[in-house]
Amino acid sequence: MIDLFVTKLGPVLAGAVALMTVGATSTRAEVTLDVLYTTPGTFNALHQELARRFTEAHPDIKVKFRNPVASYEEAAQQILRDQITGRLPDVAFNGINQIGLFVDRGLGAPLDEFAAADGGLAQLGYYPTLAELGRYKGKLYGLPFATSTPVLYVNADLLAKAGTDVSALPKTWPELLALGKTIEAKAGTAVTGFYYQWEQTGNWLFQSLVTSKGGRVLKADGCSIAFDDANGMWALKTLEAFGRSGMPNLGLGQARQSFVAGSIAISADSTSYVAAAERQIGGRFQFKTVAFPLAVADGRLPAGGNVAMVFAKDAERQKAAWKYIKFTTGPVGQTAMVNSTGYMPGNEIAVKTPDLLGAFYARSPNHLTSIQQLPLLTEWASFPGDNSLKIIEVIKHQIESLVTGKRTAEQVMPELVGAVSNLLPKCGG
Repeated sequence: MIDLFVTKLGPVLAGAVALMTVGATSTRAEVTLDVLYTTPGTFNALHQELARRFTEAHPDIKVKFRNPVASYEEAAQQILRDQITGRLPDVAFNGINQIGLFVDRGLGAPLDEFAAADGGLAQLGYYPTLAELGRYKGKLYGLPFATSTPVLYVNADLLAKAGTDVSALPKTWPELLALGKTIEAKAGTAVTGFYYQWEQTGNWLFQSLVTSKGGRVLKADGCSIAFDDANGMWALKTLEAFGRSGMPNLGLGQARQSFVAGSIAISADSTSYVAAAERQIGGRFQFKTVAFPLAVADGRLPAGGNVAMVFAKDAERQKAAWKYIKFTTGPVGQTAMVNSTGYMPGNEIAVKTPDLLGAFYARSPNHLTSIQQLPLLTEWASFPGDNSLKIIEVIKHQIESLVTGKRTAEQVMPELVGAVSNLLPKCGG
């Protein structure tokens, strides 16, 4: 896929590489950047290719990857350990919701001056909405590398057996659950009509329900919960309804493999898997993506995915790191990222340039769904304090008790509110 992408870009890529080479100096001491990323199954080939092309243009900067870890949470734990041992990576691609976790511990270099020296974020082509997600307490700490939105994955063939099609897909969860049962009855084989990928990162799709109803996970002060209201209860009751419907409790990989195998008709999941799903389905059935249902007209969706952050302390290493993340999040890097994954690009220049992603989206409607949800994006709430990762585990545990039918929303809400509140730092403290 990457090789095909490079071939298609032809003169555009060559020109971009030439521009990056202008001004490179052979007298500068060589720098080797220590880089960490996650989710190797999705990103291995992409990061290796981006690093190769970057070092072709910047021979004085080498890129050495650490062994990638499976999840954002594992990466965060590793970085926090590295802070203690003094072995921080120079660059890390980590979850958008973890920026505050790092900055509050004195980690991460502000990028505002670097961006300003290159003409500013708008000049560099970043979508304002996505660039804003990289800010924390008024400063820019991350650039959007791979952004995801929640969508519905649909097996159109199974819908057809149930006498309907994608254009008539319901827009509420109760109706989707009912359609799922109809699909199961008419499929002629054992299938799951509806699945909600609830466990992804432990809390992202829970947050998606809350914000789609117009609610918030944290209050504006950033250290008090806001989901202890009608919107939060609605989200928990919705998850409870999924469990009561008989929806199985599957791991992330298991659920995705079941969908591409044709065993799940409708699945709520991240756009990050779209490209892989298309490759794995291979035309065996009609696969479509549909916008994530909003419970209210002004509902919003939390932006998932990861940003590129600079953890280098030395000024020269920071300059080299800035060049690298500017490339990976720039037009050429983002074109490669989209062609290789299902994530949404953070760079508008790539999307508007026909030889980059303009033509890609014209022929790839399953990827376009995420772009169309761009105006709906809001923050993926970052839990502050030393217990940030523990809070995610608490939420995941409580949600699992709902989707497995062990508990009710009325039982979960007070325990969830109490547990998360106790783990949050005191405002101003």
